[in-house]
Amino acid sequence: MSLQYLRIFNYIDAIARSGSIRKAAEGLFITPSALDRRLQDLEEDLDATLFERHARGMRPTAAGELFLKHARQQRADYERLRTEIAQLRGLHRGTVSIAASQALAFSLFPDIITRFRQANPGITFTVRICDHGSAIQALRSFEADLALVYNAQPSADINQLLEVEQRLCAVMAADHPLLQQPGLRMRDCLRYPLALPDSSLGGRMLLEAFFARSSLTPNVVLESNSFEMLRNFVRGSDAVSFQIQVGTALARAQDGVTARHIDDRGLGTRPLTLAQLKGRHLPLPAMRFAQVLREVLAGDEAQA
Repeated sequence: MSLQYLRIFNYIDAIARSGSIRKAAEGLFITPSALDRRLQDLEEDLDATLFERHARGMRPTAAGELFLKHARQQRADYERLRTEIAQLRGLHRGTVSIAASQALAFSLFPDIITRFRQANPGITFTVRICDHGSAIQALRSFEADLALVYNAQPSADINQLLEVEQRLCAVMAADHPLLQQPGLRMRDCLRYPLALPDSSLGGRMLLEAFFARSSLTPNVVLESNSFEMLRNFVRGSDAVSFQIQVGTALARAQDGVTARHIDDRGLGTRPLTLAQLKGRHLPLPAMRFAQVLREVLAGDEAQA
C-alpha cells in the first residue's frame, strides 16, 4: 500500500471525524480547496458519493461508511506491520490503544502501564475512558486495539480474551469508623450517608438489584457519573460509596481513601472483560500488553 493511499485514508477519516472540509483541512495543514479536490477525485474514482453535504456539515453515506471501515482497517494493519518490522530490527517502538471503563482509570491502568513502560520504554499508550458500548464500538472502528470493560454484552464479532468476575467494594475515607470492624456487610454501610454511582455506571446495577431484594433503605446524598467525584466526596465526609474491586486500592489507602470488600453474598458479581475485534491481528505491543493484563487480572481473581 503506497503512502499516497494512506494519506487519502487520513483525509477521509479526518472529514468524517470533524464533519467539515474546513475543520479537517486545518488539522491536516492543507487548504480546504485542496482537500475538497482530493475528495472529489476519490469519489470519481469509486463512482460513488462518500459524503452528504448539509448546512451543518458533512455526513458519510452508506458508501462512505464502507470506505471508512476499509480505510481504518488498512491503517491499523499498516501500523501493525511497521511495528513488527521494527521489532525485527531490534527496536521497541509502537502504540497500544485501549478503550476502558471509568473504574480502571484510578489504579489499574496507571500502575500496569507504568510497569510495562519500565520494561518497554519505547511503547506509548492512548487510553480512552468510555462506557462499554462506546468501547466495543472503538474496537469495531479500529480506534482501539483492546477494550477492557465492565458488564459488556457478548457479540459475534468480538473476541473475549478474558473474563474476571468482579465483587463490589465499599469506598470510604481512610479514617472511617467502618474500618474498625473485622467484617463489612451492606447493612453496616447503610448506617452512613451514601454517595452512589449513577445509572450510567455498571456498579449501580448490582446495588439496585440488592436494594430491591432487601428491606434496607439507603440514604443517598449524592449521585454522580464520576468516580473521581465520588472519591473526593467520601474523602472529606463519613459517606460511603461503592466501586468494583479492580477500580479500588484494596491493599492500601490512597489519597486519604480506602476500600473494603462487602461480604453479602446476595450482592452478586458482574464480569470484567478483556476483548479485541475478532479476526484482527494485533500489533506486537498490544499483544504483549494484553498478556500482561491477563496475568494481572487472573492473579487478582485468585486473590479475591
